[in-house]
Formats: sequence, structure tokens, C-alpha cells
Amino acid sequence: MTQHDRPSTVLDRDRAQRELDTLWACPPGSCRLSLSAGGATGQTGALDRDGRRYFFKWLPDEDALAAEADGLRTLAPAIRVPEVVHQGPLAGGHALILEWLDTRALGHREWARFGEALREMHRVTGARFGHHRDNWIGATPQCNRQEDDWATFFVHRRLAPQRRLALERGLPADIADAVEAVMARVPEWLDGLAIRPALLHGDLWHGNLAALADGTPVVYDPAVYHGHAETDLAMLTLFGSVPDAFYRAYGQNPREPEFQHRGRLYNLYHLLNHHNLFGASYTRAVQDTAEALLRNRLRS
Repeated sequence: MTQHDRPSTVLDRDRAQRELDTLWACPPGSCRLSLSAGGATGQTGALDRDGRRYFFKWLPDEDALAAEADGLRTLAPAIRVPEVVHQGPLAGGHALILEWLDTRALGHREWARFGEALREMHRVTGARFGHHRDNWIGATPQCNRQEDDWATFFVHRRLAPQRRLALERGLPADIADAVEAVMARVPEWLDGLAIRPALLHGDLWHGNLAALADGTPVVYDPAVYHGHAETDLAMLTLFGSVPDAFYRAYGQNPREPEFQHRGRLYNLYHLLNHHNLFGASYTRAVQDTAEALLRNRLRS
């Protein structure tokens, strides 16, 4: 591979604009990028083409953007998402261009509508747990190899990879042991539940949902797979509160102890991931969650 062939690590905006003009067969100067402050390995912003605006994302490597495009296209028949306009090579890296949506935070009525919309999305089911391709949870690879059993999938495709990575990134051995003890109890804790492979957003924290001007809820930045619907509900609570209007519309009692226990279990995956992405500031949360799960559910 020559130096010219290697992926760029910083976006050349002028080159990108020229290539976008060519891509869409526009006169030179028709496509203009307004980029936000980004890191050395990625860039987001707005793309204007002849008075029409799009959301623009660029990375040196393709897979994360291809996975995001796949996830949005998978969700699109079931819930409002930004339309994928283009995904492919650009300016020595790869770009994802999406429909531009003017959004706002969810109010009381929007939360209720979101509860209804998410319930309908979760009624879309697959044949097995997982997805036809792997993707990413944040900047961490997410394995979606399919399984017939949800407990097996959650232990081997979710908790186990994050635990291994956490040990490599400094998680103390005693906390890793507690996580392993949780993993051993998962089949028991989920035994007897009729869990269907529901279509999941997969990364459903408050920063990845909003409302359009007419109140329609919209989601983005997914990490799609088929799994237990409660994993999406759990992540909604990880970094923010969820109003009762949402739960009433969805049809779930958030105060039911078994539901709360499973929510802690499912969020252990995301806490491990945050430890692996952001370091020791999440170590205590991993420890507290694992110990609470074991302490509260020591029945045989």
C-alpha cells in the first residue's frame, strides 16, 4: 500500500467538496461543508447542496459508517429515523450523508408518543437473537453473531467480550470476578420468560432521541440487533430519568422489582463499555451494579 492509498486521518474539506460535486454531477462549488469541531479521526457537520441541507459524518474507516447506515435502514420501516442519502468513500476516507432533521427535546406529550412508537418498533421481531452483521456500540466493536437463546446471546455476545476488554483496560480482578458471577446467573434470572427477538435500537440513551416540530419522535445513531425489548428500556434510564407518561404509553410498570433487576443487568453491559471507552471513572459503577445484582438475587 502506498502513502497515497492509506486512509486519511483528517478530512480535507476542499477535496471533499470537489468530490461531492462530482458525485452528484453538480457544477463546481455547489456542495459546501460547514464542519463542527471534531477530533483527529472524525468529523461531523452540515452539507449544503443548492440550498438543501444534509447531515454529514466522515471517518477514516468505513465499517462504523456502513454499520450505522445499515442500522438506520433496518429501523426505518418501524420508527422515524433520518433517511440515508449516501454512504461511501470520500476524500480518502468514508462519509455518511443523512437527511437533515430539525429536532427538539421531548416534552410530556412527545414522551408518550415515543412510548407508543417504541412499543410498535419492539413488536417487529426477527427469527433469532442478533443481527446479520456486527456493528459498534460507541467506539467498541459489537458482535451480533446470532443465537436461538437470549440468555446465551447476552452472556456470550454482550457481557463476555466487554469483561475481557475491561480486564485488558485495568478493571480490577475482583470486580471482573463479580461480573463473571453475574454472567453465571443470567440463565437462571431469565428462565421462564417468553422473550422474543425484538428489533432494538441498541444504544438508546437520551442523546440519541428527539422530536420533530410536529411531535413525531425520531431516533438516530443506532447499534441495531434483535434482543429483549427491555434492553432498550433499561438504557433509557442509564443517564437520565424517564417520565411515567412514557411507561404508560409503552405498557410497562417501571416499579416492578423483576423489571428493575433486569434493567440493572442489561445496563451492566453499557457500564462495562463506558469503562472500556472512558476509563476508571466507571469502575465503581460496574462494581456497584454487579454486586447489587448478586446481593439482591442470591436465591438458587
